[in-house]
Amino acid sequence: MSQLEKLTLSLVVRDRTSFIDGTQLHNDILHKMAHLRIFTFDIVTRNVIFSQGAQPSSDDVRCTFVERGYYVNCYIDYYSQGINLCHIYSLPFTMKRMRHVTNSFPDGLFISVHKLTLHDLWIPFEHDFFVKISKSFPLISQLALLNVWKQEKKVRDQLNEHEQTFSIIEYSHLVEIDLNCAHVDYVKQFLFNSKTRLPSLNTLYVNYQDLMTTTENFTNDLARENCKSEKYYF
Repeated sequence: MSQLEKLTLSLVVRDRTSFIDGTQLHNDILHKMAHLRIFTFDIVTRNVIFSQGAQPSSDDVRCTFVERGYYVNCYIDYYSQGINLCHIYSLPFTMKRMRHVTNSFPDGLFISVHKLTLHDLWIPFEHDFFVKISKSFPLISQLALLNVWKQEKKVRDQLNEHEQTFSIIEYSHLVEIDLNCAHVDYVKQFLFNSKTRLPSLNTLYVNYQDLMTTTENFTNDLARENCKSEKYYF
C-alpha cells in the first residue's frame, strides 16, 4: 500500500479506550503512504470507555485532522452510562453511505449519500431532527432507523393548512425504509402523511404488530397514502 495515491476509508470501530483521531491515523497508517494524495474518510468510534485522562471534545479531535491539512467535521456523544461515540468525516463528503448518525449530527449538505443509518442509543429522534435530515440528505434512497425511545415532542396528527406548510417532511427519493429496530412512534412518523410524504417508497421493513397498531389494520386514512404501493417485510 506504500504506492497508494487515493484512499477511501469507511470505518466503524468499537470497544476501545480512546477515539480514533488524526494523530493515531497518521502514526499507524498514513505516514507509511508517501504517495497518498487523496484521503476520504468516514470514521465512527463507538462504545468507548475512557480508562484515564480527560475526555476530548469534538474540537480536540477535529484539530488533530485540521493540523494535517484535512477539512473535516466531527461530533461526539457522551452518555452518562459511559458508552461514548465519536463520528468524524472528511469534507466535502463523497461517499454513498453514512452510518451511525445521531441527534448530535451538526447538519450540512450531503448530495452523494444514498444510504443512511440513523442510530441513537439514549435520545429519541424528534420531528425537528427528521426535518434536518431531509435537508442534509436530499437524495437518500435507503434509510434504516435504530432507536427504541418514544418521541417526547409529537406533532399532532391533524394539522391546519398553515401548520402543514411548515411541518410536513418530504423524502422525494426514498424507496426503502427499515424500522425493525425502531419504536412504534417512528412507524407513525414515516407512515402518516400529516408528518412525512414518501412519493417513491415501495419497501418497508417493520414489526408486524407495530404496523397493525399504527395503521389501525390499514383503516387509518392518514397512513393510506404512504402505504398504498409498499411491499412489507416483517
